[in-house]
Amino acid sequence: MYQRIIITSGVSLILNNCSFIKVQFPSFFETPDPLTDKSLKISDEVIKYLVTHLKQISNNELRSKCAEISMVSTLQNRSQLSNNPYVTLFYTDTFKGRIAGFVIKSLLEKRYGATVKLRKVYELDVNNRPLLNRSLGKYLSDVSDELREGEPRTTCFAPIGGYKVITSLVYLVGPIHKYTSSYLHEGSSVIHEIPAVNVEVDESFIIDNHNLLKKFFVGDYFSYDKLSAYEKDLVNNHTVYFEQEEGLVALNPFGRFLCDQGKYYKYFKSKVFLERSIKEMIDRRYANYWKDVYHEIKQLMYQHSNHQADYRSTLYHESDFSQLNKKKLTYHLFKGGNHPIFRAVWKYDETEDRYLIFHIWFDHDEYERQAVDTMNKIPNTVHWMNITDQLYAT
Repeated sequence: MYQRIIITSGVSLILNNCSFIKVQFPSFFETPDPLTDKSLKISDEVIKYLVTHLKQISNNELRSKCAEISMVSTLQNRSQLSNNPYVTLFYTDTFKGRIAGFVIKSLLEKRYGATVKLRKVYELDVNNRPLLNRSLGKYLSDVSDELREGEPRTTCFAPIGGYKVITSLVYLVGPIHKYTSSYLHEGSSVIHEIPAVNVEVDESFIIDNHNLLKKFFVGDYFSYDKLSAYEKDLVNNHTVYFEQEEGLVALNPFGRFLCDQGKYYKYFKSKVFLERSIKEMIDRRYANYWKDVYHEIKQLMYQHSNHQADYRSTLYHESDFSQLNKKKLTYHLFKGGNHPIFRAVWKYDETEDRYLIFHIWFDHDEYERQAVDTMNKIPNTVHWMNITDQLYAT
């Protein structure tokens, strides 16, 4: 019996309720998908509206409108899923994707007694190839992390929603961890299983060629003609890692994922240090938060190293504090997630390729009260503790 289920969410719930949505929100489908402060507020209104409506319809009707809910319902009807399952739901961080994800979460919790954790899929811009490669590589890594937390006997892996390129790629990740992939269409009670075919990764190739791979991992596209003969040979003979287009070469999403695995962090990742008293405080008072702390720090690092302009509101949250606006700051405020609350003072040391986390808050009110004063009183000498090994081992 499955106790956990990992689902990738699409927007079928939105498309199957489009006429109902238009009654209350006539311009809904003209709203651009990239989230803004304005569209974020609209999405909250639509979420509330849809949840209120959908909680009143029958289970059979609901299943016909949402493949993700249909999967959970079918597993429970077959006595293959525990009564209070733990569900990880991946959703795209877009206007429609956010609405679908949050509505599905609410319905799974209220109707099926599930505990649902939402995980964002960043920047899936199918018209921007370099950005898409990075975001897909990150997505595959996040799915892999979730799969590693469980094991195939008690965890159902159901990558059923999202762009076709998402589901196609993520099917490659399941077999690495020996997971069968399950698929079901909304309204159907037939679960299709794709067996865990043998997928082996040549670890020696990654280790022996990490310098070249890091060049591509940090960068985007490179001219094929400017590569050395040795580099060209590697690119031509290892297409599982690389893609070529119009004379340019890049790591493909699967190649980015393979390099992004925690066990290779010494070759590809930045170091991370935490102020000593904060680490001791977490050990003492919030030891059960360490997993969330590591997750949030990884989000900070991803946002900082990938198109920072898109994440200014979260990476540089000091802009929301008028007392800090005109100051030249060495450190910045990071606005992380809300489950639990995570806010942090951070900076990146380019010389040493390391992230320094000076302070962390788990309480929003404390953060609002203390942020300005904390930023103004950072000493020149700080006692740092290296948490790099723990971060990437989690």
